[in-house]
Amino acid sequence: MTIDQQETSAPRSGTRTVEADGFAVAVDVRGEGAPLITIHGAGGPHWTGGVDLLTRSATVYAVELPGFGAEVNDRTESAEDMARTVIAVADALGLETFDLLGTSMGGVVASWVAVLAGDRVTRLVLEAPGAFRPDRDPSSFTPEQMLAAFHAHPERKTLVQPDPEKQRRVWPLVGRIMGPLHDERLAAALAEVRVPTLVLAGQKDGLFGTETGAHYRRIMPMCSLAIVYDAAHDISGDRPEAFAAVVSDFLRRGLVYAVQERSTLLYP
Repeated sequence: MTIDQQETSAPRSGTRTVEADGFAVAVDVRGEGAPLITIHGAGGPHWTGGVDLLTRSATVYAVELPGFGAEVNDRTESAEDMARTVIAVADALGLETFDLLGTSMGGVVASWVAVLAGDRVTRLVLEAPGAFRPDRDPSSFTPEQMLAAFHAHPERKTLVQPDPEKQRRVWPLVGRIMGPLHDERLAAALAEVRVPTLVLAGQKDGLFGTETGAHYRRIMPMCSLAIVYDAAHDISGDRPEAFAAVVSDFLRRGLVYAVQERSTLLYP
């Protein structure tokens, strides 16, 4: 189903396709409440336990970025380009303003959305964002090291082995979106962004560590950093209740959100 730009944003569960920026973009919609656009990481869209819990208080629009489905995307050259596509998706969905959640690679895209359309982003959440990352080569990791880098609690999830053919097809696009280890242009632009921002870093994140989140905190004027204990790179999968509690509270109240100190939340 295609939605034109005049359609309202009334919640309707299910997957639909919107025409945006010359792409046919799949959007999975679940929940009811204020609109929350989610941007996935390099592995493509999937519903983690934490994001699924957010549907109790938000209408979640999970966007499949062009090139991560059946359609090949040789056109997008950068995260900034992809951010323009995400803004066009919001237009096609009829969302004048929205909350925004970016995970890992999606955090780079979400950062550029806030730069380009900060007046439309009500709240920005970055889960283990991929910008300003350490000089670490994940391709040198053993399978056991990669598993530990991503998952502190693999027993809580259904892990699916990636499709090698899809990885080969998508990886050049991932590289273009991720960009340099430290994008000075993005850093300078984020210093001017006045969107209330929450960055989440996993204490056991073996891919980016916690320094990426700390860098966001230093450069953005309205940014808070929460380090989630007993979580690796996949924070919303490792600690779904903790993730959903702090994110939903932040989405309701902005930078005055309360971090509740009890076992089911941020602390083990």
